[in-house]
Formats: sequence, structure tokens, C-alpha cells
Amino acid sequence: MRRIEEGRVRVDGRVVRDPSWRVELGRVHLELDGAPVVERRTHLVLALHKPAGHVTTRVDPGGRPTVYDLLPELGRFVFPVGRLDRDTRGLLILTDDHRLGQRLTDPVHHVPKTYHAHVAGVPADDALEVLRRGITLPDDGTRTRPAQVRSLGVSRDGGAWLEIVLTEGRNRQVRRMCAAIGHDVRDLVRVAIGRLELGDLPEGEWRTLTADEVLRLA
Repeated sequence: MRRIEEGRVRVDGRVVRDPSWRVELGRVHLELDGAPVVERRTHLVLALHKPAGHVTTRVDPGGRPTVYDLLPELGRFVFPVGRLDRDTRGLLILTDDHRLGQRLTDPVHHVPKTYHAHVAGVPADDALEVLRRGITLPDDGTRTRPAQVRSLGVSRDGGAWLEIVLTEGRNRQVRRMCAAIGHDVRDLVRVAIGRLELGDLPEGEWRTLTADEVLRLA
């Protein structure tokens, strides 16, 4: 308060001596003794249960619904960390923290992403072992990293549910991997990123992550 009364504070270049003067941080330029005052704010990190049919872009030229249609006005821009294709459901992180986004998507860090995939037919054990070791994708010759793969059981329609844990993020990777062993994906859900699980968050809903949950992402 004394610093204000002494005329050491400027708002948009104007000296302010009244301690009761109210300003909105982020909309004015503050200086103390001629040096800018940097606003320190907590980054926003959201978990969204993305439904099928929504694309992970800000605006879609084709008019399809986007994940931003599911969010309210937040007062700041958040970006999706990685992508889920239009038909994939599950956990999507959105944030304004670029360092966090880079850490979660940089292949160097190998942050695991866990998916539950409903596939056509029941893959044999040797087919699952191919996925575990890494597979060359026939469409472009890309070699995938080894993955954790286990069967979750057979579905009533004669298909199977698989749990697949990846430490990389290639385009439509789970779908391409399963197609390469002859079992197309019928439904795909991302259920965890790092140690953070989707849990019981309803489809189409979102929530703000706590500091502890953010740590569990990596």
C-alpha cells in the first residue's frame, strides 16, 4: 500500500496513488518502479470425456461438432493435448499450459496412454504377441514401439475387448495396429493418461484437475 501512496506504481503509464483503485489483471499494464509487474496465475488443466462424433479441433470446416462445443466460456484459451479421432471416445486433456502439453506429447517422455478397444472377432494369442513386440503398419511401413496388450474378455457379438497401452501417439494408431492383425476396431475408448484415469466422468462432461491429478498425468 505504501508503494502505491509513494507514487511508485503506474497503471497503463499513469501514476496511481489511491490504494483503493481497482484494476483487472490481464487487461492493464502494471509497473512498479518502472519495471513490469508480471501476473502469476495458475494454469488451467481440464479433463474431458470426449464423445464419439466430436472432432478435436477449434473449428471444423465441415460443420461437425467439436470438443469446444462441450466447454463453457473459460475466460482463456485452452488447447487439446494430443488428439482423439472423431470416432474415438474417452479422456482428453485440455490446458493453457504449453510446457505440460509438450511433456505429455513429446515421444522422449513416453507417457503411457491406455485404451480399451472393442474389435471384430477374437484375436489369437500369437496375434496379441505381435502387437506387444511392435508391428510394421502396412499402410506406410511405420514400425510401432512395443505395447502392453491384454484381453479383457469376449463380447456378446462375438468380438473381444482389448486393453492396449501405448507410449507413443501416431495417427489412429490403435485402429491401424488392430487392422494389421485382421481385427478391425468397432469401438475405442481412451481410459487413462499416465496414472490419471477417466473414472466415472460422464460422456460429454468435463472437470478441472487438481494439482495432484496433474502430477499423475506424467
